[in-house]
Amino acid sequence: MKALFSLFWQLCRFQKGPQDVPHSPPLLALLVMALMSLSVLIVFWFEPKYVSEKLMGSALALAAWFLLLFLLLKFKGLGNRFAQTMIACLGTDLVISLISVPMQMAVVSVEAETTLGSLSRFGLLTLMIWDILVKGRIYSGAMNLGRLQGNFLSICIWISMLLISYQFIPEALQNSQ
Repeated sequence: MKALFSLFWQLCRFQKGPQDVPHSPPLLALLVMALMSLSVLIVFWFEPKYVSEKLMGSALALAAWFLLLFLLLKFKGLGNRFAQTMIACLGTDLVISLISVPMQMAVVSVEAETTLGSLSRFGLLTLMIWDILVKGRIYSGAMNLGRLQGNFLSICIWISMLLISYQFIPEALQNSQ
């Protein structure tokens, strides 16, 4: 377990790439369960309103992410890299999500006008950008893309997943009608 966490941490620090991740469908399934469990805990802890809708949105966004990456890798003739790519993405997501929990706690409990509130919001923004850059590195390594193309793909996927998960929040549904 320690070796796996170390690998994901090295991915987050741009020291390794998706080619260094083991091809293990059981590990992929375990990471999906771990990430969904963390999502459930975060939703219950920070925003218990509309739990089922938010979790449905998260599950659908995850499924869309899986499908999109699978199709992109297949299109490029690199379908055999799917498990490694998703393990790298989910593992780094797990690490960055765990780092973000204290900042999320500060955002929820501290007023935005305070120094701690501003710093925690800035920290979350920094983590979001870091996550996008890490995914860009993973995508560029997995699909033989340039770093700029990988980062652009990462931004596009991040926005798409955000829009998918946002569609399941009842306030968003009411405002769009």
